[in-house]
Amino acid sequence: MTGIGPRLRQERHRLKLSQSAMGTLGGVETNAQGNYESGARYPKADYLLRLIDAGVDITYVMTGTRSPDVGPFTSVTSPSSPVVDEHLGKVTHQLHRNLHGLIDALYQMALLIESRANDTADEAVKMELDTIRTEAQTLAEASVRLIFVTSKLS
Repeated sequence: MTGIGPRLRQERHRLKLSQSAMGTLGGVETNAQGNYESGARYPKADYLLRLIDAGVDITYVMTGTRSPDVGPFTSVTSPSSPVVDEHLGKVTHQLHRNLHGLIDALYQMALLIESRANDTADEAVKMELDTIRTEAQTLAEASVRLIFVTSKLS
């Protein structure tokens, strides 16, 4: 199974949820859930983060590799000072804001590239645009994974 969409659908089936129920858990409408599963659209990070609480194996959805601990989100706990914890929380929040902006920009860029590729007959240009689109998707997926991993810190 390749791509986020089919893996998202497989997780929904594993949890025995309808598209409507999964969409509600992620904070989106049923049609958006269907678009994510079909690959017509890519989910945003906030949607994916909400699904973690529902027991979705987000590592599997993003990478295709099953997480050893499939289940609700748990935070990383370790002793540290309140000053470090506060600063870490602020830095993590800023990182998440920046990554959300990056993900949105990459999504918009992918849409524009797809549109431009459809408008050109030059195969070399189409191949280059497809490479850029693929790299943008990879960067967006890595950003979502980084948000997921760093969310455990706070």
